[in-house]
Amino acid sequence: MRKNQWIPWFLILLVWMPVFGKTVNIKKVGEYPNFVALSPDGKTAYVTSYGTGELIEVDLTRKIVTRAVAIGVAPLGITLADTGKTAYVACKESGTIAVVNLETFRVAADIKVGGSPNAVAADVRGYRLYVTNFGRTKEGLLHIIDARDYRVITTMKMGISPIALAVSPTTESLYVVNGGLNEVWVVDPNRQAVVKKIPVGDTPDGIAVTPNGERLFVANSRSNDLSVIDAKLGDVMLTIPVGKMPFGVAVSPDGQQVFVVNTQSRNVSILPTNLSSLQAKTVSVERGPVGIQVAPDGQTIVVVNEQSHSLSVVDIR
Repeated sequence: MRKNQWIPWFLILLVWMPVFGKTVNIKKVGEYPNFVALSPDGKTAYVTSYGTGELIEVDLTRKIVTRAVAIGVAPLGITLADTGKTAYVACKESGTIAVVNLETFRVAADIKVGGSPNAVAADVRGYRLYVTNFGRTKEGLLHIIDARDYRVITTMKMGISPIALAVSPTTESLYVVNGGLNEVWVVDPNRQAVVKKIPVGDTPDGIAVTPNGERLFVANSRSNDLSVIDAKLGDVMLTIPVGKMPFGVAVSPDGQQVFVVNTQSRNVSILPTNLSSLQAKTVSVERGPVGIQVAPDGQTIVVVNEQSHSLSVVDIR
């Protein structure tokens, strides 16, 4: 560039133009999709399609659906293990956990648990699975499963409507959301015992834990707020108003931000996990957002829109 060469002002603006909130919507992702898991490289999304009983693969680079496989009736929660090579999906009306080989994209096994399983998580090493189950009676259930031989190790009684769970990355404690009791139960999986019950807001639905295991965030769909829990003390330290009918929750890989899906508001609230600000930023998505994940690089969020049958990929830089 020659000395003192003039640079057009609009080129400078293009360089500095913020991309926060830029959204790409991927259409026709099954029927009534609910939850999503991301591959370790963040290039692929795996979405449960409640209406079609399928697991849907979405290429996030090309923004298209690439594969689908039938896995069971009314699939809901999903988690990945085996370095992202295997998906475990809770199929509510089949009473099974579908084990999907993500390389061949075929069902490798079905783990029978009965009742109405709805959410699934894996331990840090991927050796054990934890499944919440609405059950067939008033009380719900928690299944602990050996992920190596698909054997149900034990089944524990939970409260009313256990709907979500999270695993501490540091202590391996389980946190089970009992939506019908307005409580989060802390479970020691080794002792197979409930060690604490934490009251939260009205009708909790979603939960996430920070990477350091120090804080939990619980979305309360009827009271329209977010309960912030000190994991060490096992107590709610703060309750923050968010949008209408908050449901899914996710924390960024660096532990700096928490994202709350507001189903009726059709947006996502974004807050710092250190609570330095209680004024949430929001980004809009499509109708009926439910599930959410943050990309491994922390630059985008992927939101499942149940009523729009779509994914929203939102830039959060």
